[in-house]
Amino acid sequence: MSESFAPLFVGSYQSANEEGIHILRFDAESGGLSKIGGVSGIENPSFLVYHEPAGVLYAVGETDEDGAVVAYAYDASAHTLTEINRQPSQGGAPCHLSVDPTGSWLALANYAGGNLSLYPIGEGGALGQPVQSVAHEGGSVNPERQEGPHPHAIYPVPGTSYFLSCDLGTDKIYTYRLDTAGSRLALALETNVTPGSGPRHLALHPTQPYVYLIDELMNRITAFKLDAAEGTLEPLQTVSALPEAYGGESSCAEIAVSPDGLYLYGSNRGHDSIVSFRIGADGGLSLIGHTPSGGHSPRHFQVLPGGRWLLAAHQNSDNVAVLRIDEDGFPQPTDSEYKMAKPVCVILG
Repeated sequence: MSESFAPLFVGSYQSANEEGIHILRFDAESGGLSKIGGVSGIENPSFLVYHEPAGVLYAVGETDEDGAVVAYAYDASAHTLTEINRQPSQGGAPCHLSVDPTGSWLALANYAGGNLSLYPIGEGGALGQPVQSVAHEGGSVNPERQEGPHPHAIYPVPGTSYFLSCDLGTDKIYTYRLDTAGSRLALALETNVTPGSGPRHLALHPTQPYVYLIDELMNRITAFKLDAAEGTLEPLQTVSALPEAYGGESSCAEIAVSPDGLYLYGSNRGHDSIVSFRIGADGGLSLIGHTPSGGHSPRHFQVLPGGRWLLAAHQNSDNVAVLRIDEDGFPQPTDSEYKMAKPVCVILG
């Protein structure tokens, strides 16, 4: 019996007049991608998250000013997205969002605004008015990119009330505790990383207390051990995401752990590759190699359940490329791709 997957949602940099979110079907036998739906009406839906229990897709509207977050009801039989409601992002360039494990709260990171926003999730997945805006402060050593705070992502830690937010501008990972009684994110602690590294995204190991950070500016990955009781992060190892001999321009983007927890992947924009590592029992990383990502500027990618396929969204070559992951955890290029304008996020429904 062949593998079957839920539909895929692809976000992009598109105007509100265009279908900025595409719904795709993946054929696990051929590796083919085909469009089965889409929706317009949102400016630059550059990051998405699907809340499966409610059947609701949340999307940022990434604009420099007056950004938005939009809730859509997904009809799995008709493959349609119907807007439920939208709320202001409370900051410029909203770029990442996540739903807490209870499905009651949505947290959002505003890159240009330098702040995080918190929303209650109501009946049917509707977003309540924002109840909190948390401003980060400071900057770091890169005057062009780190003149102020730039939170790039926020993630819930499963089994806890913690959220982790990485800030490219301040070179910090912030640990917040979700106080549901007070409807707020309470800062628990801050973890400093290498000045000038520019922390971008995180990947949490599915079964072990390890967290992996990919930094955008120094093109590196750092492994941490997470104390789930205290929310602390202990650095274990830092490795380069680029080949040793590479001297060109590049910046890292997405990072993900395979569903079985054995492999780690990261994307390089400029080198245009996916870097692959084995994850040891101690959380350490050993390099497998680099694979051409199948396009230019792989901003985001999705490893499908089963760990045998990786789909990479390429902002600068207008395609989502399909890579097949071999038995050793190493992605291999295929001829399969889906063409659309400026795809920058691909997630499983």
